[in-house]
Amino acid sequence: MTVRIPAIGFIISLLVMGLTLGACSRILGESEPVVIPTQANITYEDLQTALPFTQNAPPPGFESVSFPNIDDNLVNMVHSRFVIEASFAGFYADTRELAPDSWLRIEVWNDELNVRRHVRLEFEGDVFSGGSTYLDVVRLSNNYYMIDSNGICTTNPEEVAPFATLSAGQLIGGVEFAQPSGRKDLINDVVAWQYGFDPQFINQPYLQLTESISELDYLTGELWFSPENQIVVRYTIEMNVNRAILFFGERPVTGRLRYQYNVYDIGFPPNISIPNGC
Repeated sequence: MTVRIPAIGFIISLLVMGLTLGACSRILGESEPVVIPTQANITYEDLQTALPFTQNAPPPGFESVSFPNIDDNLVNMVHSRFVIEASFAGFYADTRELAPDSWLRIEVWNDELNVRRHVRLEFEGDVFSGGSTYLDVVRLSNNYYMIDSNGICTTNPEEVAPFATLSAGQLIGGVEFAQPSGRKDLINDVVAWQYGFDPQFINQPYLQLTESISELDYLTGELWFSPENQIVVRYTIEMNVNRAILFFGERPVTGRLRYQYNVYDIGFPPNISIPNGC
């Protein structure tokens, strides 16, 4: 999958259909070792120095949470901004050639009240994008605008809408079942509780496994939940991938993938306008 404009029809078809992992995919089973620090790595020393769990427990009714799409309920905030950042280190699975260190950053401003949205995609390296470096996308009600890395403006709704409506859940999945770890903190200016989860409850990110021996090994993960807003304000996953095409990339890779989702500016109306160049 590519973000380059000449192949935009192919991108749109994949965005509409969604990529799912078939029988060739593999997630760690219950009997296999996995390190989820919010559940497995709490030591005796941690317990001695931390406040008692009952003092850090979330409010009643939130003994477990479920966010199959990690941004579930975010639309209810009316105004918000979220950022997805991902990085990869490894090699191309087809040639064993070392892949350049790659990262992506997707920033989205939401104004549900006025039906406005601003989506900015930035890429480094070609693992996540197939070579593209930048897309700036705006929706103003039923009008759509997109500037690519060459400064070309596109206003065709059929081409732009799939990017303008990208959701965090569509890109990085979510968690079916998570339980509190006993930690409470201020995350992105919001009071939140940390939750842990087992690998079998993770809904996979936007990637494609290419062969029967392709696999995903989840290493660490955490979720920070705001009971007041009933949304996830931070979500982090680190995993090993084997022969997988990541996000909007074109070639299968093997190595270490890390991604994080953060929510900011809850309740603050963003300033969204036609992008420069359109």
